[in-house]
Amino acid sequence: MRRDLNALTRKEYDLVVVGGGIFGICAAWHGALRGLSVALIERGDFCHATSANCFKMVHGGIRYLQHADWQRIRESSEERKSLLRIAPHLVHPLPIVIPTYGHGVQGKGLLCAGLAAYGIITFDRNRGIRDPARRIPLGHLLSKGECLSEFPGLEAEGLTGAVVIYDGQMYSPSRLALSFLRSAIESGAVAANYVEATGLAHLKGGHVRGVTAKDVLTGERFKIFAKVVLNAAGPWAEGLLMRSMGLRLNPQGTYSRDAYFIVSRRLTGSSALAVQGRTRDPDAILSRQNRHLFLVPWRNYTLVGVWHKVYEDAPEACIVSEEELQGFIDEINGAYPALSLTCVDFLT
Repeated sequence: MRRDLNALTRKEYDLVVVGGGIFGICAAWHGALRGLSVALIERGDFCHATSANCFKMVHGGIRYLQHADWQRIRESSEERKSLLRIAPHLVHPLPIVIPTYGHGVQGKGLLCAGLAAYGIITFDRNRGIRDPARRIPLGHLLSKGECLSEFPGLEAEGLTGAVVIYDGQMYSPSRLALSFLRSAIESGAVAANYVEATGLAHLKGGHVRGVTAKDVLTGERFKIFAKVVLNAAGPWAEGLLMRSMGLRLNPQGTYSRDAYFIVSRRLTGSSALAVQGRTRDPDAILSRQNRHLFLVPWRNYTLVGVWHKVYEDAPEACIVSEEELQGFIDEINGAYPALSLTCVDFLT
């Protein structure tokens, strides 16, 4: 994984990937495995932004049941299966407890029906995973007593028990991304961090033949020529198109600021807990009233979230205000009062 900028300018590549998050890294890996000559550049450190600061979940698609998005369920389950198989030291199954109250959409019936449908759609979710400890169980039920034994702070009135579902969790997103990066380099890809794509190199007529780049550490500018450019810069991708060629997506992309916080202690045992927040998913065809918020054990900490907000400003200006943070605390404490979280609990 030597940073060799001269290698970027020695030849024309089949593919140059702009953006060294998990998507760009895996795209470079796939290209190199298929025999393409690949260059990958990242203006910061590899996997330092969105990919590193995710909720550490490897979703198997069960949440897409409420949108009736069968294809996405299948795709998510396949990707989770692949990661459990090839990276067993970095991805493991995670049980998630969803308390149930009364009957109808709040009771066990709807969740059990969803589990059954998910089991049918993802019938091969464990195919090829030899280690039983790495397989994703279909799920099971908890009685009221079992549920309160594990989470004594839950509201007991009306509680009928819980449904336990399973998903995947990453030990370290950055380590996972770097593992893919190392495999890409071993397959022939050339990668360099702290190299910014300042524009697209194009000929008359608008044919793109690579990127113009800058070494962020020295300021040196150069060109990387390639037959194909993959713009994997995430929320910065549209800005690169606009600066280089005056192109705008139509319609423009919609981006979400997803926020969660890290509590500096374990609030649960080995299982995550799903509680209902204050907002609803407007796109859901069928759902249990409000969105779920999650308390997720991760190493010796607890991840709490996620809050979604459509974000239209520049990505680098994205922040969470103190007022918003206090709103998050109030919402999670309202959903699970026994936590009594304050800002003092947060990892800084």
